[in-house]
Amino acid sequence: MQKRLQPKTFTVQQTFNLSPAMRRIVLTGEAVRQLPADSAGQYVKLLFTPDGSTDLSGLADDQRPVLRTYTISEFDAGNGTLAIDFVKHHHAGEVNPETGGYASHWAMHASVGDTISLGGPNTIQGLSDGCDWVLLIGDMTALPSIQLKLARFAADARGYVVLDLHSNADLPDLKLPAGITLIVRTSESTASLSERVSALTWLSGTPAIWCACEFSQMRAIRQHLNQQPDFDRKTCYISSYWKEGVTEDGHKVLKRDDQESYAG
Repeated sequence: MQKRLQPKTFTVQQTFNLSPAMRRIVLTGEAVRQLPADSAGQYVKLLFTPDGSTDLSGLADDQRPVLRTYTISEFDAGNGTLAIDFVKHHHAGEVNPETGGYASHWAMHASVGDTISLGGPNTIQGLSDGCDWVLLIGDMTALPSIQLKLARFAADARGYVVLDLHSNADLPDLKLPAGITLIVRTSESTASLSERVSALTWLSGTPAIWCACEFSQMRAIRQHLNQQPDFDRKTCYISSYWKEGVTEDGHKVLKRDDQESYAG
């Protein structure tokens, strides 16, 4: 593992629902105070055994833990806590290498006093500076990152935020500058996330783009953005956080191959 991915053990302090489809786990422990002050918005790796347990003591010396990637939603070094938000999945009751479900199953069943090991944190790419307007795109898995980025928007920022949520009840209380238009797609919509993005009126000037969502939707969005004027890869972060019907391990392979192909 990289140095910053050396695992540290944390204890569940609190669990609660942020919305019908999002659950928050608040972790505490001495290790929190060892993390960087800017940890909110960075990603960590949750460590599990192959059978979905957080007790890594039984792993053989040559056996690697199963890793699941999540964003730190809130970080409070003074109180020694960090929060991670989990999307509720229908498969949360199934845990095996074929179906995945390690992190969501753990989060839905975690109780105060439970422990889990995390590796990290490492930095997630932010929005490029000095652009004329902004475009943030994401589904439920990217919502923690998007909320943190929105909190740092300048008052005169202009552009779009396009969200794909399970329902309107999952929309957090966002404080948007007057020049930012919010577009919300839910599971009841006939138009997909990529179709909502394609329907946007493209603004003048160079955009700073940050997009994270399901793999197939990401590729469709990227294809559309590539055709727009003033599109510049250097001012964009376009990534997939998951793929429908594929575990994180399988998605990692697809994502690597896709990035190599796109870069080429």
